[in-house]
Amino acid sequence: MKKVFLAFIFLLAFGVSSAYASEKPEMQKSNIENQLDVTPELSEEVLEVLTEEDFAAAYEILTETTSIEDFEKQEKELDQLIIPILIDIAKTKENSIKPYSILPDAYNRLNDTERKLAKKHPTQAAIVYNCSAAATGLAGKLYKNGNADNHNGNAFKHAFWNAAMTRDMNATKAKTWADAHEVGAKGVSKDMDLKNNKIGRDTYVALADASFLKPNYTKIQKELMKKIDQGKLYRVVNGKLVKTNSSGKK
Repeated sequence: MKKVFLAFIFLLAFGVSSAYASEKPEMQKSNIENQLDVTPELSEEVLEVLTEEDFAAAYEILTETTSIEDFEKQEKELDQLIIPILIDIAKTKENSIKPYSILPDAYNRLNDTERKLAKKHPTQAAIVYNCSAAATGLAGKLYKNGNADNHNGNAFKHAFWNAAMTRDMNATKAKTWADAHEVGAKGVSKDMDLKNNKIGRDTYVALADASFLKPNYTKIQKELMKKIDQGKLYRVVNGKLVKTNSSGKK
């Protein structure tokens, strides 16, 4: 009888230990890691460690295996695909960025309106920041001052960014993100950016209307550079809004 009792105690103890061991890994998961097991949504904790570059990187990962040519019809499905990618990127950074710390510089540049949009529309955010990276890179290659504020290169960057967003989403969504970026800005620089943003969107729409095929980045680039040379975009000189010109190209 004593042996049976001891065996019962052993089995009970073993069962409790086994149950604890099976639950322990779950208990050790971080808050970010746990989000991989629930309905995908970008939480504030995830957004806190993500930068513009991270969204662009997620875009590259997504498009390695998934086409987004029909974005209008695919957006909800694409959100379900890209959110786990973004969470995974955030998870890899979690140990190097303390929770509730100040956001990295790249993400600090986003205002509250942009963050709300990124949370609600993660695939759009990935497209936006991918287009931004492309615009910044091209401006640096084409103009001596790169994308420095108030120069022709900056006019190109803003216009190309908006044209690319219009190409990859549509003009309405492109305007929403471009306007969100300007929230809190003021003065002549804001006026310049808003004008160049609109010209970029309108330029793409005109190119698309005149083309059988979707205009590519090269065609957009050439058209915008021609308009900049012709003085159809805007820059700031001595604090005043003036037309662009053909100067500053490499």
